[in-house]
Amino acid sequence: MTLPAHDVVVLGDGPAGRALGAACRDRGLDAVVVGPDHAWTSTFGAWVDEVPDHRGAFVAETAIDVVAGERRRLGRTYAVFHNQCLRASLDRAPRVVDTVVAVQHHTWGAVVRTAGGTPLTAAVVVDAAGAGGVALDRDVHPERTSFQTAYGLVLSERPDVGGDAAVLMDWRPARGGAAGAEEPTFLYVLPLGGGRWLVEETSLARRRPMAVDELRARLAARLGADLTDRAEHVEVVSIPMRPGVPGRLQPTVGFGAAAGYVHPATGYSVTASLRAAPRVAAAIASARSSTADPARAARAAWDAVWPRPQRRTRALHDYGLEVLLGFGADDVAAFFGTFFSLPHDVWSPYLRVDAAPGEVARAMSAVFSRAPWGLRRRLATGRPPLPRRPR
Repeated sequence: MTLPAHDVVVLGDGPAGRALGAACRDRGLDAVVVGPDHAWTSTFGAWVDEVPDHRGAFVAETAIDVVAGERRRLGRTYAVFHNQCLRASLDRAPRVVDTVVAVQHHTWGAVVRTAGGTPLTAAVVVDAAGAGGVALDRDVHPERTSFQTAYGLVLSERPDVGGDAAVLMDWRPARGGAAGAEEPTFLYVLPLGGGRWLVEETSLARRRPMAVDELRARLAARLGADLTDRAEHVEVVSIPMRPGVPGRLQPTVGFGAAAGYVHPATGYSVTASLRAAPRVAAAIASARSSTADPARAARAAWDAVWPRPQRRTRALHDYGLEVLLGFGADDVAAFFGTFFSLPHDVWSPYLRVDAAPGEVARAMSAVFSRAPWGLRRRLATGRPPLPRRPR
């Protein structure tokens, strides 16, 4: 019988892939990470209290506001990662710089084939190659998929957009662009260290991606001019926000955005991946020590990627997103104004993929109870069918 050369091969060398590779190495597993070694150009934000073990990789920590009806200072510290520091902190597994072209599964394990011709064999293959993945089968329902899109500029100083701190969401209407006023977008403002600031116009969720030109025009209206030519860097974001989770019986295990870790209310996935990596690595290590069956090891890994309680949480998050998709600009602003007026310990769990379902349900109930009557009526009459209990 063929014996695989590695315990784990991780496909994808972004934050999720490197985090899982590092966690597997910490567990004593023979793990290899495969990816093209592209630069990380996106801006990764996080709540400091959610990833305390990675605090050394932050470039800036800041107080942060939300503007939704009124300006509110949130009682949590927000931060942005220094991408090179985060990469360095996660580079503990050997890497193969190449592109994966195929994964072939056998009873003894799997063969990962690369464009460079180097075959890698492993007991467990994990696809952590971003929202599209490279080796996962996922039921895609275009009619239920929404998109978060954004257009951002990195500037040498904070522009005059009101206030003096970072802003998670500013829901005041942007007057530029061609789309109607009922197409809500918000402004995101974040210090990047060294006096640099990111200002970004974001469409939270929409069935069809909002056009980049529309977002650019709205951002220019907020700033009083189109500052694209003066920007150090232009950031264009398009994140598919697919409902549900991939099928957990397939032999390739998903992780990170490839496994559906994109939060339906924020579009974030990096923090969820950093938090989950040790748990998933521990499950793989335990399975490898107790069974030689790759299929059983893959199932154990899937159950750690999406434990049953978190599958119920995901169903509630998907339900919440469907509600938001039916709102216009005024309703969205009222919703987030109500949401962030809740006590910190009520709203903060809702923003985590790995929150307990009871915590998410508590936040949803609290929003309904505190919402103004007009919004409460919209929540009651415009809601989609209740989610089925995941198995």
